Amino acid sequence: MGVVADSSQFARDAMAHAQSLYSTALRMTRNRADAEDLVQETYLKAHRSYATFEEGTNLKAWLFRILTNTFINTYRAKQRRPQESDLGDVEDLYLYRRLPQIVAQSAPAEDQLLDLFPADEVRTAIENLPEAFLLPLLLSESTASPTRKSPRSWTCRSGP
Repeated sequence: MGVVADSSQFARDAMAHAQSLYSTALRMTRNRADAEDLVQETYLKAHRSYATFEEGTNLKAWLFRILTNTFINTYRAKQRRPQESDLGDVEDLYLYRRLPQIVAQSAPAEDQLLDLFPADEVRTAIENLPEAFLLPLLLSESTASPTRKSPRSWTCRSGP
């Protein structure tokens, strides 16, 4: 089999399949403009590598393989990119309204756990602590030092 050397002959043969390529591209993309771009990209890639096409092989199948691979590569590239949105579509003060959610998600785990308990239950539990445990707790909270270090620094026993 010989290699096709005449690019004008190749262009004439390839353009005979334009309508079927466009129909397939339209089914893949579901958008006329994207389908036209896909077909154009297919012909560009085919023209760039027409020297590797061997005469006598199935030109239509070769073009459809280029079309399919181009669509798949474009689709995968779009999936890797972050979602884009037009600034006109974003409502005013969108981030400001989301600020409480963002702050709640970035709170320390201890605070998130304490938020699960009603305030009166925590207050009642603290009030019912024996004085031996209540004093170190109050001192550690007032000095903002971690409670784990407090029993060691005061040389008192940790836990019940």
